[in-house]
Amino acid sequence: MKIASYPLFWMICISSVIMISYVPIKLAAEVSFQDCWISMLLGGMLMMAITWLILRVCMQNQDKSLVQFMKDLLGTLLGKILILFYFLLWFWQMSMITSGTIEFQNLVLMHNTPSIVLVLCMLTITTYAVFRGGLTAISRCAEVIGPFLILFCYAHLFLNFKYIEMKRILPIYADSGWLHILKGTFIACNYMIDPSIILMLFFFAENKRTASRAILLGSAVALLWGVIATLVILFVTGPSMTAELIHPVYYLTKFVTILNFIQNIDAFYITFWVFGCFIKLSLYLFIISYGISEWTGFKNWKLIACLTACLCMASVVYSSHHIRISHIAKNMYLIGLLYPFVYIVIPLLLWMAGGIRQYRKSSRTH
Repeated sequence: MKIASYPLFWMICISSVIMISYVPIKLAAEVSFQDCWISMLLGGMLMMAITWLILRVCMQNQDKSLVQFMKDLLGTLLGKILILFYFLLWFWQMSMITSGTIEFQNLVLMHNTPSIVLVLCMLTITTYAVFRGGLTAISRCAEVIGPFLILFCYAHLFLNFKYIEMKRILPIYADSGWLHILKGTFIACNYMIDPSIILMLFFFAENKRTASRAILLGSAVALLWGVIATLVILFVTGPSMTAELIHPVYYLTKFVTILNFIQNIDAFYITFWVFGCFIKLSLYLFIISYGISEWTGFKNWKLIACLTACLCMASVVYSSHHIRISHIAKNMYLIGLLYPFVYIVIPLLLWMAGGIRQYRKSSRTH
């Protein structure tokens, strides 16, 4: 399976937009109030730097998959142990996105539908796409869905121009201070994008150099949208309501009405957002199943995908009955230890190990 840079751009862009629209804006607003847009901007810059770092690691090992080059650089035992952290992260993110999608559908569309029915439908479609077409099917779906999703996401922000009050973000910095702004950045940036998926997807890119540019551009488009969306939400609702809203971006679509002709566009948002979640979940399911297949040596990764989907369904159904798990996104062990470890520490370790190996090879040739 090889994918071109264009569908790779859309897969990264869609998955990043879905992440940004779900959790980080609310988390940042709870801490840094009307300055949460600064937290989102700083968080976006930090995540772009992490994406660049991970791409350096991928370019050093462009002919090897994540499992292969981690075992090659760090040794079989240590490499296999550290890969487990990525599997756990991806499974947690997959469960969180599934749970968020089901909660969103229950809230705005299917009020009396049992959660287990929605979970079963969503994961069945996702598993079927991965089982039948793998990454090729996901990339083609992303090419079709991506332009409509991104166009709508940007357009609906500017359709709220009637309700914008720029004074709602004032005063800047004075009320929050850098401590709250940086705390909001620290909490929100972990849920803005997931650069770790690049470690698995980059191996499947046809042209590695153009793929690097596509990944950076896709991340930048999504992060720019996140900052603009945060500003518009603050302009329309104010910081207090932004921190209370379950899904701030969706709430903006309820305001849109132009000459009583353009209105009720929330139906389009729901459709595109669910399609985007489908792409995101399919990506996670594929990289988990393919990665575990390489990690264990068991070749039938499609069977692993089916088992992973069943485990995800059990996790989501269990978490829907335990509110503590559904709010684990604010857990400081997760934010302060796991995310920095998998986003910064392990890539830095791999980059340094790869750099040392390249230096030794070049010194031997001379």
